[in-house]
Amino acid sequence: MEEHRRNLISICFSQLGAAISLSFVYVFLPFYVLRVSPYPLQQTLLWVGAIMGVAPMCAAITATLWGSLTHRFRPKSIYLLNLLTNSMVFLLMGFTTNLYLLLILGICQGMVGGNSTVGMILISSTSPKENLPSHIGIFQSTMTLGQLMGPPLGSFAAVMLGYTGSFVSASSLLFLSFICCLLYVRNIPCLPRSPKVFGRRLLDRRVISGWMLTFTVMIQLTFLPSILPKVFDGFNIEQPVALKLAGTVVMLYTATALIGTYVWTSLARRFGVSRMIRFLFLLGVLLQALLAFNRGIVDFTVTRMVQTGLVAATIPLVISVFASKSNGGVIGFLNSARFAGHGAGAFLATSILAYYGLRNVFLFISAIALLAFVASASFLREGTRGSSELS
Repeated sequence: MEEHRRNLISICFSQLGAAISLSFVYVFLPFYVLRVSPYPLQQTLLWVGAIMGVAPMCAAITATLWGSLTHRFRPKSIYLLNLLTNSMVFLLMGFTTNLYLLLILGICQGMVGGNSTVGMILISSTSPKENLPSHIGIFQSTMTLGQLMGPPLGSFAAVMLGYTGSFVSASSLLFLSFICCLLYVRNIPCLPRSPKVFGRRLLDRRVISGWMLTFTVMIQLTFLPSILPKVFDGFNIEQPVALKLAGTVVMLYTATALIGTYVWTSLARRFGVSRMIRFLFLLGVLLQALLAFNRGIVDFTVTRMVQTGLVAATIPLVISVFASKSNGGVIGFLNSARFAGHGAGAFLATSILAYYGLRNVFLFISAIALLAFVASASFLREGTRGSSELS
């Protein structure tokens, strides 16, 4: 087998394992925290949000660091370190019921976040130029596949193996990915030093507006798993059944988010990027509010599937407004909103649930998204001109 193909298969396998493991654990983690917490429900809900949100919040800060370190250290070494650290974190999580320690482990996990950036660098550096677009596409597809497979596998494992066995399973999959890359991925030299391309002067109003839109969309996409136990309680579904259903619900709306992203971004060229952003964002905000009034798990799931199928596409559309003109620093800054929104979603949802009830979670998240839309009106008007250049 050619070396670049072997590298591609090994790195994609490791990213598949990482994506499965992260979404695998994420779906049952709130059930686990609720079970082991010694605190009253209100305080426990705050712990759920903190433990689930701290890793992506830390990753928002450190993700760009790991990419820049490839100019000082060999990318393969960084990649292996991150895989091994994540594997150890999941293993330790399975053998502790101390919420403070779980929070510290989440911080450690976030500190080595953004490993997909290093994986992409490895593929870019070892793939022939003519094969690079298809190789990057395969890499992205394996991460998507992992995000779809992880939730149902995680809920099934939690029921069949228990929480400790599930954490150990996720850790083992990551360790297998580590071994595969250790043996089969070629070690490339450090990347050449590059001049600084990002500074304060590039953080203009349009960039901040794009960041706000991306941030609020990520909150909408990622807040739900942290409060799913209470959603099922509201529909009078007992915990053993709820744990089985949780993975399926997350998998279904993740699938529609991915399908919607492909469909709407394809149609944006015909109707205009800015116009498409406005349509998807506003309709998604409306459906987000409607989640507060669903009366059963079926209509709740359907509403959620449609809603994520709309709003998920706004992230690549927002980034596309800047992609043709801006430097990598701006794109990296916009991408940091993904991690920040992921972390904020869990903490925000559980905090509101603890003090104001479940219905207000959906309404409040809808309200802050609407405020971000209003604040970004000038960006969307300017984006109309920019989108014509993208067409």
